[in-house]
Amino acid sequence: MGASAGETRTVALSFPADYGNQELAGRDASFEITVKEVKLKQLPAVDDDFAIDAGFDSVEELREDIRSRLIEAEVGRIEEEFLNDALDAAVAGAQVPVTPALVKARAREMWERMLHSLAHRGISREAYLSIAGREERDMLADIESEAEQTLRREAVITAIVAVEGINPSDEELLHEIAPTAERDGVVPEKLLGDLRTAGSLEEIREGLAVRQAVELIAARATPIPVEQARARERIWTPEKVHDEVEDLGAATPGRLWTPTDQRSAS
Repeated sequence: MGASAGETRTVALSFPADYGNQELAGRDASFEITVKEVKLKQLPAVDDDFAIDAGFDSVEELREDIRSRLIEAEVGRIEEEFLNDALDAAVAGAQVPVTPALVKARAREMWERMLHSLAHRGISREAYLSIAGREERDMLADIESEAEQTLRREAVITAIVAVEGINPSDEELLHEIAPTAERDGVVPEKLLGDLRTAGSLEEIREGLAVRQAVELIAARATPIPVEQARARERIWTPEKVHDEVEDLGAATPGRLWTPTDQRSAS
């Protein structure tokens, strides 16, 4: 703060004890920093001229467009989160035998896929591990829990697709690929035929079946009020204020209570 272009400063700091690179964890360090240049972003005035340049008639119209798009994005995020939570609730109640060898194999697959993606951005395996300051075996161990959950999700979805007989029709596929067809400037029927010829249609059908299975799970799930969901994230102990416990329906102050404790319901 306060440095000018061409000025050199020495910055001292301490690496946290749990820093990824064990050679640096908990150690004091100093960095010599030279300021190349200083810039100040000048934002345009938010007036009607600005709105017109953006393709709107007025600032009010621009604001309303931004507001509606933000709300649409947030609603989409919440709906997607609900779908995922409903699926995980179904997975938690299912009996899915997953062997350690299968989990390790899926973890390795997920790891290699991520490295392949990084390679397209010019980041090698060695560079990524160096930046993370960790060994590959440790990274794989961290991925295993996610890999196991992914396998369980896939098993539950596969079972639901089979039991419910989910098989998306061509009409549903046309609706699914309509945005892509519009972007490519072709009619959906033409794109559908091209995908069928290329042998890619079944992959899209399977993906849509997965989505429909998850939506079916979510449709049969029972939502709970926001306050109840928030309360489930907290555990009330005897040290909590009595009236706070009483507000949540705990009949007996001074004992451990959680939102799922049926004995304390009023």
